[in-house]
Parts: sequence; C-alpha cells; structure tokens
Amino acid sequence: MRRTVPSVLGILVAAAAVLGALAIGLVVVGQPSTAGAGALALPHQVALSAVRYDEPPLKVLLVGDSMAGSLGVGLEELAAAYNVQLANAGHPGCSLSMDGEILLTYYPASPGRPCVLDRPSALLAAWRTWVDAFRPDVVIYLARSDLINQQLDGVWTHVGQRRFNAWYASRLRAGIAVLGSRGARVVLMTVPVSQQQTINPRPEDNPRRVAENGALLRMAAAAAPRGAVSIYDLSELLTPGFTYRSSADQLPLRCADGVHLTADAGVVVAADLYPRLWALAASHRVLGGGGWVHGAVPSSTPPWYRRLPCA
Repeated sequence: MRRTVPSVLGILVAAAAVLGALAIGLVVVGQPSTAGAGALALPHQVALSAVRYDEPPLKVLLVGDSMAGSLGVGLEELAAAYNVQLANAGHPGCSLSMDGEILLTYYPASPGRPCVLDRPSALLAAWRTWVDAFRPDVVIYLARSDLINQQLDGVWTHVGQRRFNAWYASRLRAGIAVLGSRGARVVLMTVPVSQQQTINPRPEDNPRRVAENGALLRMAAAAAPRGAVSIYDLSELLTPGFTYRSSADQLPLRCADGVHLTADAGVVVAADLYPRLWALAASHRVLGGGGWVHGAVPSSTPPWYRRLPCA
C-alpha cells in the first residue's frame, strides 16, 4: 500500500455525504473555514498484507456519539474491500462520560439514548447486549460529546477539571471492561478539533479540551492489561497540531456544521485503520456472534444521518 491518501483514493469513487447540523441544538451561521487545509498523509502504515481474506470477516463494532456514527458511514465504503463486517452503533448526544444534563449550544438538555439521565449504568448495559450479540473482534470508541460541559451530581463540569477527570477515568475503566468482555481488542480514538460556526465560540471546540481528553484516553489505555487497549490518533490525522481544517488534498473532511465527518473522511481513515485492526486481532479472533440484539446489525448509514444535510 502506498503511503499517501491520494494514491489510495485514486481507485475509489468518492461518495457524497449527507450530514449537517445535528439535532442537538447546534446553531450554524456560516460555512466552516478551510484554513489549515494541506496534505493528508498516513504515516507508519500497516501493510495491506495484514488483512486476511482467507478468514471470516473481521467484526468491528463502532460505538460513541454522532461523530462516531458519521465516521462509520465512510468506514463502511471500504469495509468489504478490507474483509470487515462493521456495526455502526454511534448515537447522537450519548457518550461514556454523561450522567446528568449536557450543555448544548445555548441550553441544557438530557443525553440521547442509549444514555439515560442520571443512570450512567444504562449505556454500559446497552453496550453489553451489543457485545454479547455481535461478539466483535475489535471495538472502537469515539465521542466528541465527552468534551462538552455537563452536570455531575448536579454540578457543571468539563474535561480538564479534577472532578470530571476522576469520573471520566472511572467510566473509561468500566467501559473498557464491558467492550472487551468477550475478548475484543478495544481502540480509543482521539477526537479531532471542531469549529462550529456559532455566534459565540463553543468551549468544546477549544483545542485544549481535545488535548486533555486525548491525555485521559492514553492514560486509560496504559492502565489496561497489556495489548487490550490501543489508541488511534484520529485527531492528529484529521487536525494535525490541533489545528482545525475542513478539507485536505481537495477532499472535504468535515460537514457544514464544522463537527461531523464526511464520507470522504471515513474512507481516508478506513484505508489506514483497517489493516491496523487486522494486525491487532491477528491472533485473537472472537468466535460466534455476528448478529444483533433485535434483528439486523445496525445500518452503516444511520437514519438520523440520512435526514441531515452536509456541505
């Protein structure tokens, strides 16, 4: 495999993404800036030979919030090419850190399902049912919602504050235990910097919060049993140096809300990510599963994604 994204994408037909301002209260007043656009590179790639076409598909479960869900749309475009079965279970407004109300653009709101207000165990219970049914070889967690202001025991807090950091660390431990309970390797993705075009800058768009969240993810991975948890630096790939960019190499990476990921961005990530996931699970496949709790495995293009416009 060549080392640059253009060479990978040269053989692909780019799909149009359809996502914009998510129905969690974002107020978009303009188009995202293209400042910082530049070359896209995939350093230290894992060789394509890591992908095994003589084995059953690699079962990959993607969990997190709407950023994860938007990433899954593009990941699915290359899933078959890399012998991957993807279950896209990203849900808007729900992330591991959530307990109380969350602060959206200008007002507080309850988390979205499967998160339940003041019941943090609800998300873990949902994850457990998904893992038991699908039996993933690899689980990916991505959630920008961990960066927003939220209530903890009735007190507003956020990543970077001692109270939040201690809570979030405990939630990461609990979440990793559930996601890996059937033997899956767990991958924690760092969050790319966002740039919402709102009247007032949003605190969750502050690169410092992105960096602090990434540090907590790395600490959680380091504290886990050896080889059980890995970090994928999505932030550095899409927003290198914690600098927002909506496009690179003439590819649109972010939707009009400056937050969600286009299908092209997902294709870029898939070309780098899937061989890594195969290498992670090379000697650690999980038997059985492949189904879902009620019916079919979740669609790689969630219904809420189809309803939302993307730039």
